Amino acid sequence: QCGDMNRAQLLFDTSTKKTLPMYGAMMKGYIKNNLPKKVIDLFNEIEDPDRVIIILLFNACAQLGTTEELNLIKRILSNIPESLFLEPTLSSPLIHVFMKCGDVTSAKSLFDRSTKKTISMYGAMMKGFIINNSSKQAIDLFNEIKDPNEIIITLFFNACAQLGTEKELLLLKSISSKISNSFYSDPYVVTSLIDAFMKCGDVTSAKALFDRSSKKTTPVYGAMMKGFIINNLSKQAIDLFNEIKDPNEVTVNLFFNACAQLGTEKELLLLKSISSKISNSFYSDPYVVTSLIDAFMKCGDVTSAKALFDRSTKKTTPVYGAMMKGFIINKLSKQALDLFNEIKDPNEVTVNLFFNACAQLGTEKELLLLKSISSKISNSFYSDPYVVTSLIDAFMKCGDVTSAKALFDKSTMKTAPMYGAIMTGLIVNDQEEEAIDIFNEIRLDELHRENHRDKKMKLSDMESDRLESNITIYLSLIKALAKLGMLEKAESFVQQIPTSFLTDHRIQNALIHMW
Repeated sequence: QCGDMNRAQLLFDTSTKKTLPMYGAMMKGYIKNNLPKKVIDLFNEIEDPDRVIIILLFNACAQLGTTEELNLIKRILSNIPESLFLEPTLSSPLIHVFMKCGDVTSAKSLFDRSTKKTISMYGAMMKGFIINNSSKQAIDLFNEIKDPNEIIITLFFNACAQLGTEKELLLLKSISSKISNSFYSDPYVVTSLIDAFMKCGDVTSAKALFDRSSKKTTPVYGAMMKGFIINNLSKQAIDLFNEIKDPNEVTVNLFFNACAQLGTEKELLLLKSISSKISNSFYSDPYVVTSLIDAFMKCGDVTSAKALFDRSTKKTTPVYGAMMKGFIINKLSKQALDLFNEIKDPNEVTVNLFFNACAQLGTEKELLLLKSISSKISNSFYSDPYVVTSLIDAFMKCGDVTSAKALFDKSTMKTAPMYGAIMTGLIVNDQEEEAIDIFNEIRLDELHRENHRDKKMKLSDMESDRLESNITIYLSLIKALAKLGMLEKAESFVQQIPTSFLTDHRIQNALIHMW
């Protein structure tokens, strides 16, 4: 409990009579100190585990959340009578571990078979749906609960926040007006509701709730700051930060994010002032360091970012990523490539940034680098649409249309950004007719996906970068038509552009230029 695991381990190891409560205490300590693997090892020593031990095992497996732990849980369950794990005390943690391991089907099956559905079981299901990006199901389940408590209400708000549409905003307003006033004395409920309002774009309701809240905890301030940043109101986030008496790592992190979003000389001065005053312990938090590097870079102060990076003792992959991204933003892609070579085990993000750096330079040298690195990375990286899009873009900007087209053609999940990258690249490389052919392919692809009802694959349902990517696609189409001088054909294509996009100034300027 006091965090002295070495002493606890020594005491446990020297004990000649190891009772179940002793095993339980050790397992609980391992979980608290983020050592779930040791919990599993210890569990394997116990001949006849009781309910407490089994629950602790479930918690440890949930902490790891891999296929290996899921298989272990299923093996253990095969030796336990169903009547035992259908008991509410075991059902809730078991549902939780299934969900954390990504096995929604098993969690739902267990929940459906249970005859005694407790509030904690509903909570485990709702939390699991949210973890697995199925918030619609979490909301549907919420509607079945007769008397939701603070935890359930908080999860409902979290589900609405994840979806963030007008529909969820109406639900939020309806439910928040009906819950007991006592719930508003719970800072977790208030924090979640502020977060949900902000993610649904209702800054006014979030501010009203914050203003009338009597317990303004640091997380409540954090939710407001984060919401302002999400809604491009970073100036208000900075003003709010100045009201916090004792900011923690999270609020300092958000302050840096707000400064990064604005990115002016004024914010740079603020950054230098605050970063010189915060506790040195904050610099051991890689999230704080990453955000500060990002902020310095976006304010154009590469020197301060490099100095912070050099003196940082914990250079995590995100820290490297922030530096690489910053070099690219400041048109120093050569330094981004040099830094990439220092990373022992690059992930999708840093590989993506490497491709972006090569694209910015766009010479024969970078093309050779692209081919070398892209042939060495794990095949799993090619299932990441961001990686594929960046590599297509980089090949195109380095003049290798053949490699870009080959990568595009063999991609099984073509997203809107991919179409945008291939069309833009073809136009840059004077292949306008092929760009128009790609546009026609998008229409056929969408029709095919609609017919197969593959909602996850459907282009128009892509959440990430959808708006910007679609604008890029239509801009590329207009540029291709303009370069070819196909004004008669242009009219029929322009009619396919949704009215909502025609109001975008970039689309309007491109159309004026074309006509």
